[in-house]
Amino acid sequence: MTVAALYEASNGTAWKQLPSYFVYGTADKNIPVEALRFMAKRASAKDVVEVKGASHVLMVSRPDAVAKVIEEAAGNK
Repeated sequence: MTVAALYEASNGTAWKQLPSYFVYGTADKNIPVEALRFMAKRASAKDVVEVKGASHVLMVSRPDAVAKVIEEAAGNK
């Protein structure tokens, strides 16, 4: 990634206009759980799934939980 990519302007905030779904692990060592809960609330997530004991990379450690949220979101277009 280049420095320019960090400063590139966006055309809007999709998470404010489209339904958001939030899935996170309670054993995330990169982002505190309370911060994740705050982000989910701020995004007005339609569904919030907290996976007990899952790490920051829960799409690798718990792909079943992540796939379930994606499938549910895809069915609720």
